[in-house]
Amino acid sequence: MAKDAQALARSDRNDLGTAVVVAAFAVGFLIYNGIRQIAMLFSTPGAITVETPLTAQPFTANIGAGASATAHAATLMVSDVSAIGVIFLVLGIVLSTVGLIVAAVLGAVLCRRLLRGHVFDATNTRLTFAISLVLLIGPLGNVWFTNMGLNGVFAAAGGEFESHPQLLLDAVPLFVASIAVGVLVIVFRRGAALQRDAEGLV
Repeated sequence: MAKDAQALARSDRNDLGTAVVVAAFAVGFLIYNGIRQIAMLFSTPGAITVETPLTAQPFTANIGAGASATAHAATLMVSDVSAIGVIFLVLGIVLSTVGLIVAAVLGAVLCRRLLRGHVFDATNTRLTFAISLVLLIGPLGNVWFTNMGLNGVFAAAGGEFESHPQLLLDAVPLFVASIAVGVLVIVFRRGAALQRDAEGLV
C-alpha cells in the first residue's frame, strides 16, 4: 500500500508539473498568435484585413473544372474602415489573448500550489474562481468588441454584418470551460470547509 501511495503521489506530481510546462508553452503561443492576428489586421496597405463569418454564399471553388461550394467565412480586405471600428477589432484580439494568458498563468499558479501540498484552502478557491471568471468575461468581451469592429468593416464595404450568432457559437467552448472550472470552485470551497471542520475536531 505504501508503494502504491508513493507511486500515486509521484504520478500526481508529474501530472501537475506537466500542466505547468504546458501552461508556459500556451502563454508563448498565445502571445505569438495575438501578435500574428494584429499584424494580419494591418497587413494590407491602406486597408484592414479581417477574417469574418458570413451568411452562406454560393460560389465556384477552383478545384479541377470547378466545383459548386458554399462559403460560410472569408478574409476581407476593406479600406476606409472607421478608426473606432479598427480600435474595436484590436481590443477584441487583445482582450481574448490577455484573458487566455491570465487563465493559463493562474492555472499554473494553482498547479504549483498543489505541488507544494496546498489543496483545500481559500487561495485555491479564489484562483479557480478567477480562472472561471476570466474564461467567461474574456470571450464575452471579445465577442462584443469583434462584433462592433466587424460592423464597422461591413459598413465601410457598403454592407451589413449579419453573422452575430456565429461569434457566440465560436466562444461556446470557453463558456463550457468556465462552467467546468466553476464546479471546481465549489469542490475547493467545500473541501476547505470540511478541512476546517476536521481541524476543529482534533
